[in-house]
Amino acid sequence: MEYLVLDVGGSAIKYALMNDELEMLEKGKVPTPKDGLEEFKQAVQSIYQKYQERVDGIAMSLPGLINKHTRLVQVPGALEYNLGVDILAELQSVTTNRLTIENDAKCAALCEVEYGSLKGTDVGAVCIIGSGIGGGVTIGDKVFTGTHGFAGEFSYLSTDWTKQVGFEAKWGYDSSALYLVASIAHAVGEDPKTFDGMKAFEYCNQGDERALTALKAYTDKLAMGLFNIQATVDPDKIAIGGGISQQPILIQTIQEELDAIYQNIPFEIPHAVVENCCYYNDSNLIGALYNYLIMYQGVKNENI
Repeated sequence: MEYLVLDVGGSAIKYALMNDELEMLEKGKVPTPKDGLEEFKQAVQSIYQKYQERVDGIAMSLPGLINKHTRLVQVPGALEYNLGVDILAELQSVTTNRLTIENDAKCAALCEVEYGSLKGTDVGAVCIIGSGIGGGVTIGDKVFTGTHGFAGEFSYLSTDWTKQVGFEAKWGYDSSALYLVASIAHAVGEDPKTFDGMKAFEYCNQGDERALTALKAYTDKLAMGLFNIQATVDPDKIAIGGGISQQPILIQTIQEELDAIYQNIPFEIPHAVVENCCYYNDSNLIGALYNYLIMYQGVKNENI
C-alpha cells in the first residue's frame, strides 16, 4: 500500500510517496505559502491531486500544537494563519478524510524511538534544530505528549528569566539554526542574507577561529538547554535532528560543552548522551507515516 506523506515546515512542504516498508518512492517539495490558510490548503490539495488515485491517505507532520481537547491549533509555530483553526477538518475538506496530523518534532521522536537512535531506551528526548527547537520526550516506545499536547515544546524554554516578552530570550530563538548561521556570518564578515548553513560549516570545518568561536558560543547555550532537559526527564539519550545535525563538528562541540557543565558540578550526576537522529531530515516523514499506520492500520502504539 502507498501513502502520501507531508512534512510541513516554515519555508517548504516536503512530500514523499511511501509504502509500508517506509521506502520513499518519490520525493519533492514546494514552498510553504506565506499568505494565508486558503493558499496553504490549495498547496496541500495540489500535491494530493497528483497521487490521489494511488494512495490510501495522507500522513502529515506540522509545526505547532493542536489542542487535544478542542482540536484547534493553539500554537501555530511558523504558520501563524493556522491559529485557532481546526486544521484537520480544513485539510480534509479539500483532500480526503483519511488524513492524520501530528506535531513535526513528535513525528521525529516517534520515528527515532520506533526505528532509530532512541529504539530500546527507557526514556529518550529528541531536539530538532531548525527555525526553532522542536522537541519530543519518549517513554518506552511511546511519545509523551502531556495533558494538552504541549510536552516537549522546547522552544519555549527560557534562557534569561528576566526577559519575559514574546520569544525574547527563549531557547527556540537563541539556539535555532538560523541564529547559528547568522552568528557565524557576522563573525566572518559575510552578508547574513546570502549566507547559509553549508557556508557556515565550511568555515567551521576548515578551522576558521572566528567561526569556531561563534559555534562554541552557540553550543554553550544549546548545551545548557540540553542539560535542563537531562535534569527534567533524565533520558538515556538525546537525539539531535534537523539539517545541521548532519555536521559531526556540531555534535562533537555540543558534547564538549555538556561535559564542561558536568565537570563544574561538585558531585557526580547522570550524563546526557547526545547522538544524531538516525534518519536526519527524514525523521518527520517516517514518524508521520508511522502515526498514520497507528491510526488506520492498527499498528500497536499510542502516544501518552
